[in-house]
Amino acid sequence: MRSLRSLVQIGFIFFCALNGTVDFYKDVGQGRLRCSRFLAIYRIVHNFVVFILTIKFLLQFLEVFTDKSESIVLRINFFTYFALVFLNLTSCMRCSYRWRNRIFVVMQKLQKLRELSRKMGYRWSKENRRYLNRLLVIITFLLILRLSIHLALFALSTRMGFNHSCNCFLPEFMIFAMNYLIFAILSEICQCWWRLESGLKMVLLVARPRSVTHQLHQVQRLHTMFQCLIDLTSEVGSIFEFVLLSYLLRNLWSGIVAGYMVVRVILGHGHADTEFMYILLALVTCIQPLMLSPLMNCLTNTTEFLLETTMEVLRTPRKQSAEVERSVEWLSLQFARQHTYIAIFGTFRMNRSLVFQSTSVILVHVLYMVQSDYISITK
Repeated sequence: MRSLRSLVQIGFIFFCALNGTVDFYKDVGQGRLRCSRFLAIYRIVHNFVVFILTIKFLLQFLEVFTDKSESIVLRINFFTYFALVFLNLTSCMRCSYRWRNRIFVVMQKLQKLRELSRKMGYRWSKENRRYLNRLLVIITFLLILRLSIHLALFALSTRMGFNHSCNCFLPEFMIFAMNYLIFAILSEICQCWWRLESGLKMVLLVARPRSVTHQLHQVQRLHTMFQCLIDLTSEVGSIFEFVLLSYLLRNLWSGIVAGYMVVRVILGHGHADTEFMYILLALVTCIQPLMLSPLMNCLTNTTEFLLETTMEVLRTPRKQSAEVERSVEWLSLQFARQHTYIAIFGTFRMNRSLVFQSTSVILVHVLYMVQSDYISITK
């Protein structure tokens, strides 16, 4: 009997395939990843349709500039944001088409590595399992929130006379599917690493090992598995580099749009219904991606500190044979060398400097737009 977490993951894989991100699915019975020619053809057709609809949406939005009754700054603000959404969308299409084989191979290798570590008796703690389960619940909630906001926006737009219909339903869900794919791969990396770390503790901290030869063989096997996992992590970083960079740019402008809309609602008069629909549009396009960013950042930070936690295990004092000690020292040197150049998704990780710079850019840009459009939003 499959667990609820496993069923949710299978459902999300089908969600990614439905939105043209991948051309494979997860077998419900055996849990294996299987390629599908039908999904490959469907992905090409789906991506073409989404690309055409997005171009049509941008062209329709350009026509709004002919109406002088609304704020031009507001339209420029939204048009720039949708242009960044288009950039993010094209980067997702490029990644899913160009690196489809690399994505499938990475996920397949991670699945085999997880099964091998499970057969060897390496377990990961309940605390780490609950941590990933909480993140999975949050990303499921964000997907439900995204769908609910779209449906509410469609229902209220005709009732309130809102003439800027948001036709970005399919592009937004394709971007969300790509983000979940990254989330799923990072979760698998964390799970495999925690299993190998527990195996390292079992081998090194055991009071009475079976024999020196057996212990040395276990350390060497763990060394090979760790190196394989590090190589896969670097592979993932190279595959999704531009996707996450474009997503970072989009999040920066999302903060600008959301901040500007809050100021318009606070200072605006006479167009309450229209302003309310603009807030919904800002919510559906900006706030939900901003909510997803801390989730992705939390997981990328966890992935980045995996090497440090393993190094702490290797630094633990112990009494071993000379052969095992040399093997452990070699493993420590390999980890130290890897740690000098592996920074998981450096373009996406939000450190203090990046948060300060992004916040400063958002505040300055919002103040500039408010100053430029002050007469329009206060009359």
